[in-house]
Amino acid sequence: MKRYINHIKRVCCILIALASLSSCKENVFQADDFKTGIYFITDSIDYSFGITPLETKNHRLDIPVRIMGNPSSQDREFNVELLVAKTDAEENIHYKIPTSFLVKADSVNGIIPLEILRESLGNANYKIAFNLLENGNFVPTSKETSSTVITFNNRIEQPHWVNPWANDNVRLWPSSQLGPWNPMVYVKFVELVNEVEGLAPGTYMNMMKDFGGPLLPKFPGTWAYDYNNTLTKYVLIPLYRYFIIDHKELGVKGIPKPAGFIN
Repeated sequence: MKRYINHIKRVCCILIALASLSSCKENVFQADDFKTGIYFITDSIDYSFGITPLETKNHRLDIPVRIMGNPSSQDREFNVELLVAKTDAEENIHYKIPTSFLVKADSVNGIIPLEILRESLGNANYKIAFNLLENGNFVPTSKETSSTVITFNNRIEQPHWVNPWANDNVRLWPSSQLGPWNPMVYVKFVELVNEVEGLAPGTYMNMMKDFGGPLLPKFPGTWAYDYNNTLTKYVLIPLYRYFIIDHKELGVKGIPKPAGFIN
């Protein structure tokens, strides 16, 4: 009986030792071979300078990535490649981008800071596409979430301002006040109208009710004669000075000289 018990003890010791070795091997495998998954939060992003102020020459667009699992106590680098077949923008002409990217310590989020350069965009659409790469820290979670496409432009469309005389889709533009249609004039006009808020707050509040908000979707395409005095003083005179006097290099012509303008 004693011999049988000793035999059982030896078998148990062997099993415990094997289990311990198996556990050690499992831990070593995880430490050496396991990588955290990383993925793009969205597969596409669109950006347009639109009617942002003309002085805005570039825009930083943060493209978000996220990791699976817990954050680390250290910064970790992740890598991307440019997908040439899906990209028509040129680096340092239409965009700039750094050479390395990080998921910061104690975070599960990272960004690719894409700087979009306005000056050379013209009226065209541009695309740039990225693909996440495996490195020593991360592995893409799936093919579907490993790439993203960014589309950007500086296109400014003439607004569909309200025709007070008919219910049609004609694009009206008050050329007797603003000159011929010009996207740069449109951008500056909206900017100056919104600056009225600090100059004549009560009038501005009424204008926003009538015009549908700061982008002026309900602006009367003939002209807002109810606010002519305010618009002449705070919008038309500064607009004329900006393009015709101070920034002739922009090449804007045909803006009529407003009443009361003094050089």
